[in-house]
Amino acid sequence: MKSLIKNILSGVVVGSMILMTSACTIRISEDTFIASDQQAVAFTNEFTEQLQQAMPNHSITAVNLNTSDQVRLNGFYIDNPHSETTLIFFQGNGMKVEPHSLAALTTLSTLNTDIFVMDRRGLGASEGQPSIRNIQVDAKQQLDYLYQQYQPQKVILHGYSLGSFIAADLAKDNKVDALVLHGSATNADDWVDEKTPWYLLFTSIEMPEDFRRVDNEQVVAQYYKGPLLVIGAENDDEVPASLSEKLYAASQSEVKELIMVPNVGHQGMLDNANAMSRYQAFVQAL
Repeated sequence: MKSLIKNILSGVVVGSMILMTSACTIRISEDTFIASDQQAVAFTNEFTEQLQQAMPNHSITAVNLNTSDQVRLNGFYIDNPHSETTLIFFQGNGMKVEPHSLAALTTLSTLNTDIFVMDRRGLGASEGQPSIRNIQVDAKQQLDYLYQQYQPQKVILHGYSLGSFIAADLAKDNKVDALVLHGSATNADDWVDEKTPWYLLFTSIEMPEDFRRVDNEQVVAQYYKGPLLVIGAENDDEVPASLSEKLYAASQSEVKELIMVPNVGHQGMLDNANAMSRYQAFVQAL
């Protein structure tokens, strides 16, 4: 998400510089919006060992999945022998399993669930070129794979930052037991409005229609009615806290909770002990 916002703001700055010589329009493309690597890089043995050392009571299994268009995705299934619930973790923009996700996965393991995490298409250990559409299709295949291979009794979708849009879209049309939106915007239009400087208020911003169709606020207001946890940060400069509050208010779920973490920004929400205690109580109540 951080690199995503930087890309947007870079486009805004460039746009402001060319306003004198061109139409007042800034265009955001998928190529600049979604972070990607030039080629996939396999997980190292050292990282797998770090995961195992961080979670000594869990079984760590490397997972690879061939998508419907024959792109190879790679990740891990982290098995808690005492759990029949699996948490699928969708990372933020540019956030790779190795090396970025060790701390988050270690913290999430304290929830005492199994964890399923994969590098999304075009990033880290996974091949391909990402787009909003193919990332959505890949996520559905990951969910299907999880049910087929591991038969969890319950599934929690946890989406962080950009990953929240993937998690919410998946929850819209699939059976899951809980949805966690962490550092999440409502939709692309609100997000861009919040991040656009005052001096560009009369500038139009064009973005691919697929961006506008992923709308977390619409999902929780009209489609997803299951247990919902929204985690935001009071000092989040990347995704303002007001958008987390707006998501929570829009939700029609009977079981919903908003955790607003004080004194942190877009990163570090899960480092708050009180937030994780409330998260654990939310999971235990499912």
